[in-house]
Amino acid sequence: MADVIRCPIKINLILRVFSKLPNGYHEIYSLFWQKTAAERLTIRPKYDEIIGDSLNIEGMKIEGENLVTKALAAARKRAEIPPLDVELEKFFPAGSGIGAGSGNAGAMLKLLAAKYGARLSAEETARLGADVAFLASDHVMAEARGVGEKMTPFAPPFDLRWLLVFPEWSSGTKEAYAKLDALREARRERRNVKTAADMRLVEALARGERAGLMPNDFYEVSAAEHAEYAAAERTAETTGARGWGLCGSGSAFFALYAGAEEAAEAARAFESMDWVLKTYTVE
Repeated sequence: MADVIRCPIKINLILRVFSKLPNGYHEIYSLFWQKTAAERLTIRPKYDEIIGDSLNIEGMKIEGENLVTKALAAARKRAEIPPLDVELEKFFPAGSGIGAGSGNAGAMLKLLAAKYGARLSAEETARLGADVAFLASDHVMAEARGVGEKMTPFAPPFDLRWLLVFPEWSSGTKEAYAKLDALREARRERRNVKTAADMRLVEALARGERAGLMPNDFYEVSAAEHAEYAAAERTAETTGARGWGLCGSGSAFFALYAGAEEAAEAARAFESMDWVLKTYTVE
């Protein structure tokens, strides 16, 4: 019998990048928020004569090693797991910053923990990818520190709809960090703390007010390269969004709406722009 799992994605309501660590990673502070979305895993034990796992991917193309196979390999160090036949339905573009690949891995790890007792620590899951620890957790929101593995649950003070806007370009994680490092090196700038003003924007959302652009250290670099983000901000504001910004280190833009009608109207406005690949609304 097959197990079918919907995979989570995330946005970073706050994303601050601090100093580079000796291991090459960066310490961060983030306020993560996750919801389930369109991508799905279908998993069946294999009972034929062929030994080994199989992974079939439908939809969006994936370059390089898939995090699902890395998650499965890591889980096998904790429990005995039979060969699996895995189907992955991909919907979201790579390099968008919503953690779709990490959400695929997170969904796989949740299933393997529940079905086979293969439980990994947050530190172990974070080695698979910075977002995996959060997306493999049961936290709807969490404050994350370290490289994303040190999490403190955060009770969601609001329930807003996400409108995700995917542009024609993408931004890989390594590329984004390299550009941010270069900018700070040119300015001789170091950042090691988050500001109280960041959390005040979250408090404004909780009061039903407009917070505007949410803090993300990658935004300045991305906006300097793509003037379209300024148009995205204007559209978010004119369509009644409560808050907006970059989803993470990638290219996707989010806007938060109180109701379905507002989000649908905004989606039509964004889809009329020639640089928008597609939109997706998450309740």
